[in-house]
Amino acid sequence: MVATEQYYDIDGSSAGALRDQINRLGPKDESGKSRDALTVWSIEWSYAATSRPDGCVLRDVKVTLNVAVTLPRWKPPATATPEVVKSWQAYLRAVRLHEAGHRAIAERNAREVMAALTPLRGANCDLLSSDATRTAEQLVADGRARNRAYDVETKHGQTQGVALGP
Repeated sequence: MVATEQYYDIDGSSAGALRDQINRLGPKDESGKSRDALTVWSIEWSYAATSRPDGCVLRDVKVTLNVAVTLPRWKPPATATPEVVKSWQAYLRAVRLHEAGHRAIAERNAREVMAALTPLRGANCDLLSSDATRTAEQLVADGRARNRAYDVETKHGQTQGVALGP
């Protein structure tokens, strides 16, 4: 797995100022809507299809998961009250927890692709290759659907505490 974390910087000394900046500078999801944080992932797979007397098998199946998480980063200025700093810390913990949920879904999805491809067999290698591609693409689509459902269930993390108090 290849995982990266990137940040966008915000400033301000009140929760309202921070919220405005997050809304303006936050990463955009696939629909173009600005988000507080975003986990983007992709799964790549490769294998060698080998012909045998009883048909074709997949060898050297390799599945790679790429995950990139974008988070807000704030360095509290001297004018920020202890309440705002505390609120920010709780908010950031909740954001990280929410994004970790997206990553866990992606990791499970990568394992599912590996588990589905490894035992595949085919009458010939061309049929097996198309079957492998179709199987992996369907599983990745299922994983994306699970990620969308997770956002609906958690209201993009609000039910997990992703809220920046005053």
